[in-house]
Amino acid sequence: MDASSKAFAAIAVCVFLVISFLVLYGPSVGLSSGTDMPFEMVDPGNGYGYESRANFTIENGTFWESLWLELYSGYEPIPEVPAVNFTSETLIAVFQGVRSSGGHWTNITRIIMTDTNYVVYVDEMHPGNGCGVTAVLTYPYQIVKINEHPLSLPVQFIYNIIVYECE
Repeated sequence: MDASSKAFAAIAVCVFLVISFLVLYGPSVGLSSGTDMPFEMVDPGNGYGYESRANFTIENGTFWESLWLELYSGYEPIPEVPAVNFTSETLIAVFQGVRSSGGHWTNITRIIMTDTNYVVYVDEMHPGNGCGVTAVLTYPYQIVKINEHPLSLPVQFIYNIIVYECE
């Protein structure tokens, strides 16, 4: 086997390995290909009190109403539960959990539907050490709605943790 044949074989193996990696592991490193899903904001995080770090795919009204009442339990009156048609719509909720200060945000930036799952991209923002923030407990979260989709696909969350600095 001459040098050019060996080089060609090595390149072919490398190309095969790269393609295999992207097909098998691409979604878990943020390289998903698929259809961008439009989504609608349901709650940008106005409530409070959900102390745990969690992600939910909400597919029924019973769980949705229970979660809403928990989020707004300290409000008087409690805002009306947003209507959702769970035969054609699903809610996706992302919670940071309790934080010891203000200046934290959660933002769902993109949802992609692949052949095997949904990939939800989340920016989770935290203040840097030099930021002046309120000294109050906060509970950053966001809830969005997607519709007209396959209801049975699992959801994968990919986080982009952003620590912003203040001047």
